[in-house]
Amino acid sequence: MSNQRNFSGQVVLITGGSRGIGYATAEAFLKQGARVAICATDKDRLRNALDQLEAHGDVAGWPTDVSDYSAVTKLVELTLERFGRIDVLVNNAARLAVGNFAEQDQAKIDEVINVNIKGTLYATHAVLPHMLKRGSGCVINISSLLGTFGMARVAPYCASKFALVGFTQALNHEVKDAGVRVYGMTLSMSATDMQVQFSGYRQGMPPEIVAEEILLLAGPNPPIETGTCLDTYL
Repeated sequence: MSNQRNFSGQVVLITGGSRGIGYATAEAFLKQGARVAICATDKDRLRNALDQLEAHGDVAGWPTDVSDYSAVTKLVELTLERFGRIDVLVNNAARLAVGNFAEQDQAKIDEVINVNIKGTLYATHAVLPHMLKRGSGCVINISSLLGTFGMARVAPYCASKFALVGFTQALNHEVKDAGVRVYGMTLSMSATDMQVQFSGYRQGMPPEIVAEEILLLAGPNPPIETGTCLDTYL
């Protein structure tokens, strides 16, 4: 689906914005007039992404570990200082660990849970009071079709993505009457570095297709009800 809505005057914060879906989404929002803030853990990759994105509009970014609550609150503070508001939050940052669960290292399990679940909750928790005070905003949680059914060798990832579906539903009940919209996206295979990590091949939906769907949800005429997830696949 194509969304040519104008996001002029709006500010979008995207976690995990230096590559893949996050980068494509940042570029798409910039081209539609939004001002964009991104974060990533890799400083060099973040700087390279910002250098490229600056050609499309007003963008800023800061190195951030979304599993660190103090770092996330600082990210939100910096975004508000730089742009004055946050209209859309895209919780995109994610990690994947592949292997039989009984053989997986605890540190890898922790990383998946901390980034995928805590990172989403932390960013939303930090941004939400600002949106509620203003009486408007949109939160988009990037889940997966593996948040709707389980698959062998990616159990922690499945657990984390199931959690995001439940979080989307629960949060919606709390904020839907306060002007804040909450959506999820359940994605099929996307042609990103994570897909290479999982399958060894870059296959699936181009990130640009996913970005178009994210803009559709953030726009004035989303195709689904708040609190539900948009199944996105080719």
